[in-house]
Order: sequence, then structure tokens, then C-alpha cells
Amino acid sequence: MMIYRKLLIYFSKIPNYKFFKPKYKLRLRMQTFSSAGFTETSDTKSMTALSQNEARVLHSLIKWPNLSDQAIHSKIGMKKSTFSSIKARLREHNYFKRYFIPNFPKISFELLLVMHGNLNRFTTLEERMRVAGDVIKAFDEDFYIISESNKAFNLSISQNYTEYAKNQEKFLQIYSENKFLTREGMQTDAYPFEISRFRAFMDYEAVVAKVFGFEYGPYSDNLLIPTEAVKKVKLSKAERKVLVGLVKYPEESDTLIAEKVGVSRNTVANAKRKFLREKICFPRVVPNLEKLGFKLLVFTHRKFNARTTMEQRTEAVELVRKLIAPHFYVSRNLDGFLISAHTSFDEYNKAFDEVMKFYLKNDYISEEPSSYHISIADMAVIKDYDFLPVTMKILGFDPKKSIADH
Repeated sequence: MMIYRKLLIYFSKIPNYKFFKPKYKLRLRMQTFSSAGFTETSDTKSMTALSQNEARVLHSLIKWPNLSDQAIHSKIGMKKSTFSSIKARLREHNYFKRYFIPNFPKISFELLLVMHGNLNRFTTLEERMRVAGDVIKAFDEDFYIISESNKAFNLSISQNYTEYAKNQEKFLQIYSENKFLTREGMQTDAYPFEISRFRAFMDYEAVVAKVFGFEYGPYSDNLLIPTEAVKKVKLSKAERKVLVGLVKYPEESDTLIAEKVGVSRNTVANAKRKFLREKICFPRVVPNLEKLGFKLLVFTHRKFNARTTMEQRTEAVELVRKLIAPHFYVSRNLDGFLISAHTSFDEYNKAFDEVMKFYLKNDYISEEPSSYHISIADMAVIKDYDFLPVTMKILGFDPKKSIADH
């Protein structure tokens, strides 16, 4: 009972961001626990969020990261000056961050891997970082690492399983020697691009639209990261420099990137157009979840009934997008994982229950999913969407030298 009281107290502490005019408000309902199960209690205090125009600008930047500012403000019917000033203010106050992401299978990567599990609760995050932090951060293939007091997960991109296994063995050895792991250890799941479907990859459009009350459509069949064998692209030396420059300096102008990587501005502009046209890389705009009032990050791994396929589960896919709105949604025929953000445990729990009912009704899953609930306020982001080391490695750049000197 004490655990659930602590949860109730935690989720009622909602920050009030004052620099924007309050317009949208989220009302959260909490749950208590009794012998009969979860029951709802009264509303918590309202959370102030962004004004209507500020929400529209943020949502539009996330929805159309590949469009120019002029194209976006025309789409949403906003004056250029209003759009520009709001965007500048949002950036100044760290409401979003922009990324350029290589389209992994097109530049010779074969698979995405995820490691997840519970950690020894008698050890601390600080102790684990003191012993193994430098080693973990040095793994080029790991691009996103999240940890809390007794749970963690990380995402990796690798050219092949052998490259990943070298890092995995070193990690497990250090964590085992220092008794950081539970008896069950960590679980690793591999998703080869050729047989996996990436419905969402750092795609926050649905969850932001949902929290602001905007409409959002179904998943597109035209997936950015392709499923099936793809022809590897051949890039010139200048194009490889530009690709690394976009990953390293995603917010900068073509002129500045050209100076940093040692090519002309026209080379940058032409290469960027080619990359976007041929989907060799793609942009993403990632919101600051904590500033928007999200409290909970959930990692969920599901094992599917072997009698079903990804194509047969299409209806479930759209239900997941509608109710859970994950920003990572990766699956293959036998299993898959989601990463999603939520404003409260109650909001997540209701959505998860609805999805589970649908899965069970259609006999889609073979066992109860594994879920890790992580407090956004308390989690440690050990690596935050860092694609530069692995991109430089696959394209043959020495990290000790400047890009221009290659």
C-alpha cells in the first residue's frame, strides 16, 4: 500500500512552466490500490502547457521536420514573423532538439538491437556509472541509453551481430563482476532491418498531437526505414563528409556545415537534397518530454503468437498508435518493442489495458509483455540519441581527426 501512496504523491507533483501564456491544460486522474484493484480518485491540479500558437508551432516542427520554415508556416496558416518568433522562443527554452539520422540499412548497417532488464536494487546508478560509465559511453554502436535506480535499456545499431557482441560481452562482464545484475540478467533482442518493420523511430508526432488534442493520421505504409533487402548507396568522399556534418551539426546552416567539413556550400546543399530525396538520411525533431509535463517513460517488449504475422496484426498497430502513441515502434513476426511517454500512470494503464484486451481477443501474444516504467524526472540519460560515433565508424572517419582533415 505504501508503494502506491508514493506513486500517487509522485504523479501529483506537476511543474508549472510560466514563461508561456497558459492555454492547453492537462487534467490527470490518479489511482489508488485496494484489494479490489485500481480505482480512480479525484483530479490533481491542472498543468499549464503551451499557448495555442506555441503548441501548433511545436507540433508542426515535429510533424514536418523535412520542410522549410516557409513551407511549415504556410501549411498551418501562420504569419512568418509569428512563426519565427515562437520557434526561436521554443528553441531558446529547450522545448525541442533537431537531429539528422542516417537511414541505417542504406549505409551498410544490418540490425538494431535492444538490451533491457532490471538491475540489482542494492546498487546505485552513481556506483554503476563510477565503475562502468566510461566503458559504456565508449561503445560506438549504442546510441540511446536510459537507466533508473534498478532498471535500464539501451538501443544500438550495428553493422553485424559480431560487432555488437564485442560490446555486449564487455558490458556483461563488468556488470556481473560488480554484482550490478539481477539473477535474470539483461535480455537482448535483435531486429534485422531486412525482416523487421520500423513503424516509428524517434517519431513524436502522435504523442504530441494527442497531448495537445490535435488530429493525427495512421501510420504510413511508406516506411522511412525500409523492410526487405535494400541496395547500399555509394557515397563520394564529399558526400560522406556532408552526411557526418549533418549528423554532427543538425541545427546549423549549409554555410557553417560546409566550413566545418571542408567542402563548398553548394556541395552541402546538393548532397542534402539528394539525401532527403533518396532517403539516405532523415530529420527528426524531438520534444523535451519533461517540459511538456510527461512523467512516465515506458519500455515494453512483446512476444507474439507464432501463428500471426506483422501483416495480420495491422489493425493492432493502428490501435497502439491511437492509444499509446509510441515514439519507437519496432516489430518482426515473433516479437517487438515500444517506447512511449505518458502524462501519468493512470493514462498509460488505461491505454495498455485496452491494447491488451485486443491482443488477447485476437490471440496475438504468447505471454504477458515485459514492461519497465521509468520516471522521466528521475531517469539518467546516459546517451541521448548520439549517432555520430557509429556514423563516423561506418563511413571510415577517424574520430581523432577533424572531418575537414580527412
